[in-house]
Amino acid sequence: MKRYITTFSKIMKFVIIVLIVDVIFGIVSNHLFFLQKTGKYARANLVIYETEAEVLIFGSSHAHRHYVPEVLEKQLNTTAYNAGAEGQQLLYHLALQKMVLKRKKPNLFILNIDEDFLYSSDIAYDRLNDLHPHYSEYGDDLRPIFKLKSEFVDVEMFFKSYLLNSTIVHILRYYISPQLDYKGYRPLNGTVTNDHITSKLMEVNDQVKEIDENFVLALKEFINNSKSNNVDLVFVISPTLRNINSNNKSLGMINEIADKEEVPILNFLDDKNFKDKLDWFHDPSHLNDTGAKYFTKLVSERIIKEKLNN
Repeated sequence: MKRYITTFSKIMKFVIIVLIVDVIFGIVSNHLFFLQKTGKYARANLVIYETEAEVLIFGSSHAHRHYVPEVLEKQLNTTAYNAGAEGQQLLYHLALQKMVLKRKKPNLFILNIDEDFLYSSDIAYDRLNDLHPHYSEYGDDLRPIFKLKSEFVDVEMFFKSYLLNSTIVHILRYYISPQLDYKGYRPLNGTVTNDHITSKLMEVNDQVKEIDENFVLALKEFINNSKSNNVDLVFVISPTLRNINSNNKSLGMINEIADKEEVPILNFLDDKNFKDKLDWFHDPSHLNDTGAKYFTKLVSERIIKEKLNN
């Protein structure tokens, strides 16, 4: 009996030590997390806690690299911030939108649409880790989204080391080498060449891809959140040099949802202004800084024509 008591005592001491270390790690990491000035976490923090911009742009790298807030501000006579995030998909944008709306109601949301937004993607779930540090404050809003990945979200989020362990490397990286941006926009330089795109323009075969119903619901919720908070919403599809399948199921469903919900779609996929303009592209999928500035100007003009951003 005495041996069992001794063993139990050792286990309890170990658990207590682990919890103490976890708390200390959490306090230090949390402090460093909110001190960040550059990088993806710093931009997300600014969107969630600080920006008063009346126009917010959401989307993946095509949003992050294609929309120049200064151009939007000049054309629309307003304030703008680019909340685009590299590699992030609809679940992340929905979560970010929900946190933003807790603090501020902008005039306009621009959601840049990727043609594969509704296709199943494990990456879309895995990259929700970027929002873990906000769970303590926004648990009610984030829990339903995080539960799509794990049913044990509350247990996992109890441990501060789990919440913040993915952020430390980024904190150190951007402290040593700051990642500059311009109101969230990070320009790409250089131009694509014919040799570069020869093997990149193959039409993507999406016949084996499946629609993820969670992404469909996320898109609909993004729309409903905008409407219920009286925020104008517009979908934009960026220009590309890639050949997009005309029967793309994801894009077709997005168009159907937008039509039903009366959300304007500004589609630049086949826009003649970008046809064969290799000097405006950094790669077959992304505009360079010159192309992004011109594209943002065109988007602004279409927004004015659609009488959005009132």
